[in-house]
Amino acid sequence: MEHTIFSVNPRQRLAAALLLFFAWLIFSSVLLYRFGFAHYGTFDDKQLWRFDSAGIRLSQLAIPEVAGWQVVHVLDKNCGCSRLAKSHASLFRELYQLPAEQQLYRSAAEVTAAGFTLPAVPAVLLFDHGKLIYAGPYASGPLCSTNNSFLTGLISRQTQLEGLWLNGESKACRCLVSPGA
Repeated sequence: MEHTIFSVNPRQRLAAALLLFFAWLIFSSVLLYRFGFAHYGTFDDKQLWRFDSAGIRLSQLAIPEVAGWQVVHVLDKNCGCSRLAKSHASLFRELYQLPAEQQLYRSAAEVTAAGFTLPAVPAVLLFDHGKLIYAGPYASGPLCSTNNSFLTGLISRQTQLEGLWLNGESKACRCLVSPGA
């Protein structure tokens, strides 16, 4: 005589498999959302730039001014978004033909110490003939795709700005900079 402690019919097995599948699906979705959008938000969350129009000069960052474009990349090795921004930084050399001498790197602490309020990183400061014309994220979107870049139109001069654009309203992958950082 056979004794069965736990007997499951095919219908119960199917219900258990479906329950397990949906539990896995929900758990995976929550994890993907949490890690995929953990740093996604408005670049200038506290609207620090709303009334700031002063900008910064290259000399404040100890950078000699040259003719043409100069780019200051502000990355943070502790911010996961900086990894995504490195593909944008490589575009300056490859697509925009901007030599390495015209691309400089500074930390958020250095930019802040120079007197410029930086709400988040990664950020790019774009100078044309020594004048800051753009500050903000490289692109919009949670993954900062190079397809969503603000800079292509500016560097190719297809987009003309009337003055300084402190792009704090865009939503992008960013890590907020704490005051005094």
